[in-house]
Amino acid sequence: MAEVQIIRICSLSLCALVLAGQAISPALASRGDSASALNRYVEARLAESSNELQTAATIYAEGLKEQPDNVMLAGKAYVNAIEVGNFDLAAKAVGIMQLNGTANPEMPLIHFAEAFAQRDWNGASLAIAELKSLNNFAFLAPFLEGWLESARGRNTGAAFATARSSETAKYYLEEQLILHGLANRREREAKALLAQVIERNEPRMAPVRVIAAQHFWAQNDPATALAILKMRSSAAELRLFQKIEAGQKKNVGQKVTPAIGLAFIFERLSSDLAVQQAQFLSLVTAQAGKRVAGDSDYADLVLGRAYAAAENHDLAIAEFARIGPESPYYLIGLSSQIASFVTNGDFDQAIVRLDSALAADPDSPELYILKGQSLQAQGENKAAAAAFESAIELGNKLQRSDMLMANYWLALGGAQEQAGIWPGGLQSLQKANELLPDSPTILNYLGYAQLERRENQQAAVAAIKRAHELRSDSPAITDSLGWAYFVTGEHDRAVTYLESALEGQPQDPTINEHLGDAYWTVGRLYEARYAWKSAKLFAEGDDVQRLASKIDLGLRPELVSP
Repeated sequence: MAEVQIIRICSLSLCALVLAGQAISPALASRGDSASALNRYVEARLAESSNELQTAATIYAEGLKEQPDNVMLAGKAYVNAIEVGNFDLAAKAVGIMQLNGTANPEMPLIHFAEAFAQRDWNGASLAIAELKSLNNFAFLAPFLEGWLESARGRNTGAAFATARSSETAKYYLEEQLILHGLANRREREAKALLAQVIERNEPRMAPVRVIAAQHFWAQNDPATALAILKMRSSAAELRLFQKIEAGQKKNVGQKVTPAIGLAFIFERLSSDLAVQQAQFLSLVTAQAGKRVAGDSDYADLVLGRAYAAAENHDLAIAEFARIGPESPYYLIGLSSQIASFVTNGDFDQAIVRLDSALAADPDSPELYILKGQSLQAQGENKAAAAAFESAIELGNKLQRSDMLMANYWLALGGAQEQAGIWPGGLQSLQKANELLPDSPTILNYLGYAQLERRENQQAAVAAIKRAHELRSDSPAITDSLGWAYFVTGEHDRAVTYLESALEGQPQDPTINEHLGDAYWTVGRLYEARYAWKSAKLFAEGDDVQRLASKIDLGLRPELVSP
């Protein structure tokens, strides 16, 4: 499925910034703003420049009370409110911009979400009309109209049918039809579509399968719920499957409502926008989804991810913390929370949080995996290996699937290899490969780890070749194959594959260094130094000095990349 392309037009975030000490723009002054309002503006901008975004939001809110028709103040308040998760302020700012005819294309989504949450059906209808007029997000209109009519108890078929005329809308149509069928007691239709979704087992559709299973579980139909989750291919599906098998219904079963269906289109769009690195719009749609959904674990997860993508990890951590142990998304949320702790450099808090989780659930292999990963991020590879060993022991007792166990063994092998526990690491990687013999990731790691040590080269190259056959579009695996050819003396072939790998990841220091070594060996000395210089820009630790020596002296035997 091709990525959905959505153009962001947000002049507000790109407009010239008014900083303290600069002249106030004529556009602002011409609106007759009071000295107090101008002071508020400057105070807010100073707070933002000091990264005190919550303080800035408070100042913007006070400024809009004094000058409720100040468009520039509203524009800056809107951007800030989205960044800090102040939906009320964002909605107020949007209202001002709309009244003055200066709304951005995404702003009607805020207006619609607020109106829908307040059951202001006329306001929601007006928001849809404005969305259509501003065009960029008009493809959402059929879904918004459908859920609006559904919430009002009206016939919704016609609204959803119009989605088929838009290629972008069609991308979301199947999942929306499933949720619409469940919310409107057309479960036979929903089941027919679900059957296809289950068999395809696409990772993208896992949240739909979770919502559908929760729906049937809430209706006392565990057989259908478990059938929907039969593949158990995501952590959320596995956890929900276990809870249904155990008969746990409190905070697990949930019927699909128009609010849930509507929130999902916002949540899905937020995730897609994050992939496209449109972080601001991802935040807008995630917050719209949460406003509609209210108390929703999946909404918390999506919004937390949007904050993390925007590098606001404090807000991300707070959002992930809302996802309790009863939720199908608990482990995913906890993993995401730990990742944000690690990104913030707060390793101690990450371990404290995991130890707390383990104290409450000491028999969870998944929690030991998370702890091991956190320890690895700190360079504590021996301790990480011990955590992974605990995960494997528990996983065997609980009869986890071969796929999961293979990944546990891969984690252990990686930690052992990094800790210098060899050949123990090799044995763990081989065990992972036995359990999941056609995993490109496992094959690549198994081959490369041996290649680094210049041992079992024939078997190592064979593993990497197989990994490349399975995933030829991976720059990392293509790099491994190129380096395998270099190590085994096929230097011209090495250059070909390494150049291909670099096209996929042009800033990767390892690929650049490998390519530089290959260039030098085939006599392309200028290009070699250029590649090494590129590698040095992003290299860390001992790699920096080795690259500096190469750039100065050329390739010596002792300077060849590991």
